[in-house]
Amino acid sequence: MEILGAASIAQVHRATLLDGRVVAVKLQRPNVEPKLLGDVANLKRISKALSKSLPVDYYTVFCELGDALTSELNFLAEAQAMRKIDLAISHDNDGQLTDRPLTIPLPVGELVSQRVLVMDFVEGVPLNKLQETMIEKGIEPGSPEAKLAGLRILDSLSLAFGRMIFGAGFIHGDPHPYVFNSETAGLLFNYGYRRPHTLALPRPQRVKLAELVLAVADYQGFGEEESQRKVEAKELLAKWVREFGVTVVEQHKDDVNLWCSVALFLFGDSDQILPGGYSSNELDDNSPIKSVTSFPQELVLLGRATVLLKGIAKRLEVPFSLADKWSPGCALTMDAAAEPSLPLWGQDVEAVMASGPDVESKVRFHQVTSILSKWGKGKRSRLVERVVKRLPPKLKAQVLEAELRRQERKERAMKDNARNSR
Repeated sequence: MEILGAASIAQVHRATLLDGRVVAVKLQRPNVEPKLLGDVANLKRISKALSKSLPVDYYTVFCELGDALTSELNFLAEAQAMRKIDLAISHDNDGQLTDRPLTIPLPVGELVSQRVLVMDFVEGVPLNKLQETMIEKGIEPGSPEAKLAGLRILDSLSLAFGRMIFGAGFIHGDPHPYVFNSETAGLLFNYGYRRPHTLALPRPQRVKLAELVLAVADYQGFGEEESQRKVEAKELLAKWVREFGVTVVEQHKDDVNLWCSVALFLFGDSDQILPGGYSSNELDDNSPIKSVTSFPQELVLLGRATVLLKGIAKRLEVPFSLADKWSPGCALTMDAAAEPSLPLWGQDVEAVMASGPDVESKVRFHQVTSILSKWGKGKRSRLVERVVKRLPPKLKAQVLEAELRRQERKERAMKDNARNSR
């Protein structure tokens, strides 16, 4: 076996099975459990003692991490989480089977135990090294080619997170996204922290979150001009944040601007101006987070997802609106809320993966056209990639700029349609 990496909990090796498959093997370090439990206990004591000096309620964060350790150290639970995430991202928010925006390395079922996990091996580049890799390939930061790759990456990640949160209600607490195909910006999730028992959001919470995100998108749609409708949108945002269980310091409990700023801090655009003079910089004295005394644990995890997506957008210099990206999926969640259904992993797996408008022996015409349409899109995409790669540099830049403008027009049209439909 070839060692690929090592961390505090486990080492990962590359290996080849007897049938020729190349796999990744995760081996847990001996006696790691008591050490980690002790470390987290110390962090909880320190964060509680220094709670008034810290910008965020880190005690809640460390409580969540401490509670998660049992599952973190159980690779059987990790293997189960991998399959759940794969089911979550392969279904839309209304439960309909659809294309995966990401690739999930899956466990080799018969080769998993509590301290050993054998899974698919897929090579990739960590997102924090993506710019460096692009430069090595001759793609300059800020160029049309880099921005197009960034848009594809953000589209894939935001769609996957949206399906996990608002569809299946099963959230990956700390994914490590990798780009494994630089030509098509394919992505995969590597597995870090996860806790299946507390990351599951029941339907009422998913619906509340969907309403909150839609309210953020509405508020941002009014722009900077203050109007009666914008004031009403601000009050609605404040209402949803209160109902989610966020608490603030006593002197600001009636400050609508503060409650609204907390929602915008979590789900708003990075350049969104917060009302009441609040700052979007969490370390600033005027940050709304400074006035928050406690967050529900599910919002802590959602905050990690939003920070990841906004950070990638900033690093790749790509305009990005999380609320606008999630709004269509949130609308699906609202539409499907009245229809009871089993969780995806509570259904028969083979039936779920084979599900469609009609699973009888007859093949319907619209199923054939759908398959041909997807094949055609893939063929066109591959043809464009091959042609563009062979163009002279000047012409290649012009083609990429045109494609970038087309993508931006498409994004604006989708944003306008989403707002007009609400």
